Amino acid sequence: MTDAPSWQRTRWARVLIPVLITVVTSVALYVLEIWSRANTPLKDLADGYRFQPWSSNWMMQNLGIEDMAAYGPMSLLLKHVYPPGLDAIRYVLMLPETNAGLPTDQVAVDMRLYLVYCLFFGVTNALAYVWVKDLTRSVWWGLGGAALWALAPGHLLAATLLEPTELSLLTIGFCYYFLYRFLKTRRAVYVPAFLFSLLVGSLARSFLQSYVLVILIVAVVCFWFMTKDRGRTWGWQALNVVLLLLILAWPVKQYVMYGTSSPSTFSGYHRVGMLNVNPTTVPALDTPQKYVDNALKFSSRYNTQEVLKDNYRLEHAADAYIREHPIDAAKGLAHSLTITIPEMLRPTTMYTYNTMVEPLFWKAPFNWVFSGWRALLLVLASMAAIAFTRGRQGTLALIRRYWWFAGFYVLIAIPVVWSNRYRPGEEANGAIWTDAVRLKLFLELPASILVVYAVYAVVERLRRRRTVSGTRTPG
Repeated sequence: MTDAPSWQRTRWARVLIPVLITVVTSVALYVLEIWSRANTPLKDLADGYRFQPWSSNWMMQNLGIEDMAAYGPMSLLLKHVYPPGLDAIRYVLMLPETNAGLPTDQVAVDMRLYLVYCLFFGVTNALAYVWVKDLTRSVWWGLGGAALWALAPGHLLAATLLEPTELSLLTIGFCYYFLYRFLKTRRAVYVPAFLFSLLVGSLARSFLQSYVLVILIVAVVCFWFMTKDRGRTWGWQALNVVLLLLILAWPVKQYVMYGTSSPSTFSGYHRVGMLNVNPTTVPALDTPQKYVDNALKFSSRYNTQEVLKDNYRLEHAADAYIREHPIDAAKGLAHSLTITIPEMLRPTTMYTYNTMVEPLFWKAPFNWVFSGWRALLLVLASMAAIAFTRGRQGTLALIRRYWWFAGFYVLIAIPVVWSNRYRPGEEANGAIWTDAVRLKLFLELPASILVVYAVYAVVERLRRRRTVSGTRTPG
């Protein structure tokens, strides 16, 4: 890598450029939303203002704002169907009406959430810039990485989808970056930064299953041994323990109050879905009354005792099926891949029709390049290019340094590649209902960074080769 010009290394540039990227791309998305609403026939906007069909008040992961307003902030603690991160944001966004003694306003909350997601969109783009610049030591390559991610039609769709995807994308993106920085530098400060991002992310999406928590504890212990100057980092290590306890708090709450080892009481349907066990064939199972009583304290949308009972029944059935029929369970998992992998290879914009994203002139070519066999080829070619430019020893050194990153990437990928499940009332169709086409966004951010870095590595190698050839050519 070449040294960056001095102006790129100044402190103001390191801070100001990411801030400018956040502001510019956030405002750009907001302006695009305004333009789209102004130039889209009213009949094509859901309820006259949304780019896609669903209000945040009726997404199945979310609570109703009218129910939260009536019950108060304790409703967030009593939510069992999904982590409460987005609902906590929505609770704050409804306060202007409730504090004024007015009824809750679904449209006002949605419009404010659009604004919040514009900010999240901008911060995620700035993160892409910082990450690429860290790899290349070049502002221009960093700007290219940020532009690639900002223009991605799937990212634009997620930023206008009023459910937890964009919030989760932001937090998981920071997890990736801080883990990368720790593995690169072995500096203790990056571990609590990683854990804090993971804590926020765990309250946004239910990806911290029990096996992840076990691996996470092992990882933090390993990170302590990997840290430079361990004897001088006890303060950071103490903070890591506190953050680990906070991360464990929500799963422990779920287990104590609702008898589930998962952060979400949708997990039963997910688990039998990935195993291809039809939920209608699972016999009834008595749910302990204490869990039912806790579920009855607060009901809203899918946050009900019926969902809790289904989860209890199906989680136990999935565990029993794995124990008693391990070969059939493995076959079920393999069959699930035939459903989710093809979905992951489709463009994210196919998840739902979005009146803002559909007219974008770059949507079709972008989707063509970054989907299907072309996306797989692009990633494999990028890995091969990096290996080629690094050489055998350099590639082995990269693997040794960053294999923990690969492990974390796999943990994020598991709930994506096994996201298929049965749709209630349509069980006869099989476990073919999957959100893999949308959830793959959590895997695409590091992949896009990889592609940009691979192009940079090849360009740098060619530039150096030309420079060396030029110096050997007689004047």
